[in-house]
Amino acid sequence: MRVDIVQASGLIALARREGKRIPVPGVLRPACAADAYAIQDAIGKSLGAVAIAPGWKVGAPDASTEPSAAPIYEIHTSPARVPAKRMTMLGVEAEIAVVFERALAPRAEPYDEREVLAAVRELRIAIELCDSRLDDWERADDLTRLADHQLNFALVLGDACARFHDIDFGTLAVLTRVDGRIIKQGTGCHAVGNPLRLLPWAANHARNRGGIGVGTAVTTGAWLGLHRVEPGSTVAVEFVGLGAAEVSFPR
Repeated sequence: MRVDIVQASGLIALARREGKRIPVPGVLRPACAADAYAIQDAIGKSLGAVAIAPGWKVGAPDASTEPSAAPIYEIHTSPARVPAKRMTMLGVEAEIAVVFERALAPRAEPYDEREVLAAVRELRIAIELCDSRLDDWERADDLTRLADHQLNFALVLGDACARFHDIDFGTLAVLTRVDGRIIKQGTGCHAVGNPLRLLPWAANHARNRGGIGVGTAVTTGAWLGLHRVEPGSTVAVEFVGLGAAEVSFPR
């Protein structure tokens, strides 16, 4: 039996608007990816989202697993300030995003890798801000998290890199600082190796949801996992040799 998309999306959309967490009954949890994406789509309409999302997140646990995605409705430029009281959980992830200089409009024919990469203007160092509308998000199943936009709250875009085709992501070092102290670091630690491999799938997912617009940002997944910080913290992410991004959470 399919989940009630209207009821499930209405519940999560209300929680987003009010900045709180809610219990989601089992009967309103998606049973398949199609249901989860339908809930996402309905949440966007309920929140009055524009036809072409300003951003997307895409990720996969490994190179052999189908990716998943969610639209991003709020994008900030580094150094960003996001009041801590706006979020129920101050989660951050070190990521690499791309910004498109050419639109990939809805069409019947799928986009191939060449077309998608040719439409990219630049890489941006990014910090994904993570939050959840689910009161049991740590125990929730993957599909329910997907319906809740994969924990996305917003995206912070930092330094740009226009020359990216020859980057060796396998040797790229990344670190996260909180209030100046390194709390996580790694090298070549993206789950799929080269995060740009996820872009064709993301573009074709968005192809059925308004497409990719000029200036759309797509962030490609965490390098160091999710880290939770306290109100008043300042978080800086650095990809060594490429650039950095910063966000603070004033009380």
